[in-house]
Amino acid sequence: MGQRQFEPDDADATTDSAETDTTDAADPSNSVSTVGEAIDRLDADALGPVAHAAFAHAGELATLEYGRPAAVLGAIRLASRRSRHATLECERLAAVYDADSDAVSGADAAIASTLTPPADASTIRTLRRRLIVVEELLAAARAAGSSSPARHHTQRFRPAVADAAPWLLGRVEAAATHCEDATPFGLDEDGLQAHADRLRGDLEFARLGTTLATVVARRRMQCK
Repeated sequence: MGQRQFEPDDADATTDSAETDTTDAADPSNSVSTVGEAIDRLDADALGPVAHAAFAHAGELATLEYGRPAAVLGAIRLASRRSRHATLECERLAAVYDADSDAVSGADAAIASTLTPPADASTIRTLRRRLIVVEELLAAARAAGSSSPARHHTQRFRPAVADAAPWLLGRVEAAATHCEDATPFGLDEDGLQAHADRLRGDLEFARLGTTLATVVARRRMQCK
């Protein structure tokens, strides 16, 4: 499990009334006050960056209406909904922390209401398929140990490329048939890697939506 760093929006909230008021907590060990704590207990590190960003953006707003524990869990649930991972159900999150599932759902919705929506499912699916194709071509280029894609690799991936990225098929076939050097076609290893990186960025942007993707990117820059 990677090194955990408490974010300002989590660690600096020690004076928040939702955190200091323990009169309603039957079991303090089941309470949650930071995204980091919840991520650790749920073993959901992959959701950490997006959950932290979502809470930093609108967690305090959700806290005012639903309380801090529900706001923290709502941010994590939203992160799961806008990721490639399975959505964490409110009931599961609530059970782990003895919280109210309706409050978790409400906090999730409150945070989401401040964000631009993600891209539609078909756009996300198309980007994912294109990324898979490029990653397959990159793996083939590395395995071949050559700057030019082998003809059998072209034939192997032809149906997938034609379906998911027809514009790429022309490059693949031209490079394999007419050119010993695939660099001008962007099909050398470096070119394919750069294209895969761009697609990963596009896919993340589509899944998160403009606002949340911008917050995530800004926080990454601040951590460097």
